[in-house]
Amino acid sequence: MTLKLIIILTLFSTSMFAQVDCDKYSGNYLPKDLEDALNYLDCKWSEEDKDVFRFKHEDEAIAELHFGEGRRIRNSWGLWKGDSEIAKYFHDLGVNHPDGMSGIISTSFHRFLNNSDIRIEEQIDQYKLYMEKCKVDRINRKRKEFEKFSVNDTVEFDYPYEFISKAQEDKWIDDLCFAKGIVTAKDSSEFTLQVRLIESCDNKGIILSKYDVYIKKEEKWIIKEKDKVDIMKVGEIRWTNYDSWYLIE
Repeated sequence: MTLKLIIILTLFSTSMFAQVDCDKYSGNYLPKDLEDALNYLDCKWSEEDKDVFRFKHEDEAIAELHFGEGRRIRNSWGLWKGDSEIAKYFHDLGVNHPDGMSGIISTSFHRFLNNSDIRIEEQIDQYKLYMEKCKVDRINRKRKEFEKFSVNDTVEFDYPYEFISKAQEDKWIDDLCFAKGIVTAKDSSEFTLQVRLIESCDNKGIILSKYDVYIKKEEKWIIKEKDKVDIMKVGEIRWTNYDSWYLIE
């Protein structure tokens, strides 16, 4: 990691002001790394847009860009899918969330336009600290929500995926029937509830989870079954995510 960052910093110091062939950034071209991304934006943006962006305070400029150009970058550059070269480039640097990737690109472009040190290593460290804080905050939030549930509580299913039938959906929409269960146990380490289903509004039960099934073939993972559903029927006792249920007051 350290060697890679040194190489990146060296490239920026020697090539930031090099002449760039903007003709390469035509059609559906996707940048391959951060330097390529900055050159791409420099070629694609008008001088007027670059001046507006350049002369704003960095925090203000990045915040405004997040929901405009930032969204376009995340969607069209394959950052969400994670299968583009620039997404893999960021993954190798330990930046795995698309918001973090687009944030670093935006911050770097602002500094690039202002002839400032991009400080990529510092940006990556800040991203990791932020993600760690988010993780701690998320766990604390889950813990607080989870503590509201007690054994023997009656809970209502939230249908986090979809309904097992149109009839079940219609009953739920018309407030005629709700899937309910009884909490029989709790696992605080995993934030899961063991629930016995007592009502489902359909004799087929409820869809507890939905996921893709993968198998490994010739060193590659391929989809064996897409959108496989896990069904829970009345009378069954299953471990589930706590946030699949509402506590009935």
